[in-house]
Amino acid sequence: MNKGPLISIVICCHNRGTDVSECVGVLIPQIGGAAEVILVDSASDPNVQAKLAKLTILYPSVQLKRVNKPGLALARNCGVHSAAGEWVVFLDDDVVPFPDWWEKLLAAVASAPPGQAVIGGGIHPRWPDGMSGERLSERWKMFLSLAESDKPGSVTEGYAVNGANYAIRRGVLLDIGGFSERFGRIGASLVSGDESEVTQRVLDAGLHAGFDPAFKVYHKISPERLKLSWILRRTFWEGVGDMRIFRGRDQPLPSHLRPLKLIASLPVLLILSIVQFHNHDWKIRLAMCLGACVGRLTTTGTGASANRQRFADSRPSQ
Repeated sequence: MNKGPLISIVICCHNRGTDVSECVGVLIPQIGGAAEVILVDSASDPNVQAKLAKLTILYPSVQLKRVNKPGLALARNCGVHSAAGEWVVFLDDDVVPFPDWWEKLLAAVASAPPGQAVIGGGIHPRWPDGMSGERLSERWKMFLSLAESDKPGSVTEGYAVNGANYAIRRGVLLDIGGFSERFGRIGASLVSGDESEVTQRVLDAGLHAGFDPAFKVYHKISPERLKLSWILRRTFWEGVGDMRIFRGRDQPLPSHLRPLKLIASLPVLLILSIVQFHNHDWKIRLAMCLGACVGRLTTTGTGASANRQRFADSRPSQ
């Protein structure tokens, strides 16, 4: 019986035809035919849809799928259902792999012990022309989907893994029910956390999730993401997402998300945001706290079993 490929690469795209063309154009020469590449069109506008179709003519090895309802988690699940690889590697549509990305990814996957289900790769910024991130705090940079450490480590040790460059064993992802569609970007929405929730479920299952800096990508940072208005919206929705993740685990909330802690933190963070007005970290923390409060009021604990059923129901008929 023929075995499937070791690796399936899934790239989900919503209205970023130029960016994803650069990503695919750098990727394909590295891998040749050694992996399957699945490009999922997440309800892009007709002009971008046409551009993606032309991209698959230029690169015939790229499989094009489309979901007509926007949503990153929905698109990622489409990619998972279409994949045949032992590992599924997710790349954002606005990343550019380093020249040795494929070589280093293969080495990371080959050396992964059986209990390791997730490997997050390095993510380095590509700043807009004439701009840089020098004035940004480390807290701000956390929300730009960057992973710049030069040392490997475990998620349980505090190392970050991000969906912009994210490898996971396909069998594990299928077993835990894929990506929850309560998370993930939908169009211009800044709701995030689908890969964070998957990583948490991997850890809950007793498996390992780690970071490997060797296989790296550049992540394009748009000028919009350097504005205070963007980071406050982004971190508000991060707070909402955090609450959704932990309420969906059917387990007690961690101390920082318990109602009394949130209520007590709000006035303190508000005062510090005013007193130390030029220190935007306090505003970021306040926005996250507000988001967690809203998430607490609007989120119910649906449980992992319900998510598995939705994921199974979303599988295309053969």
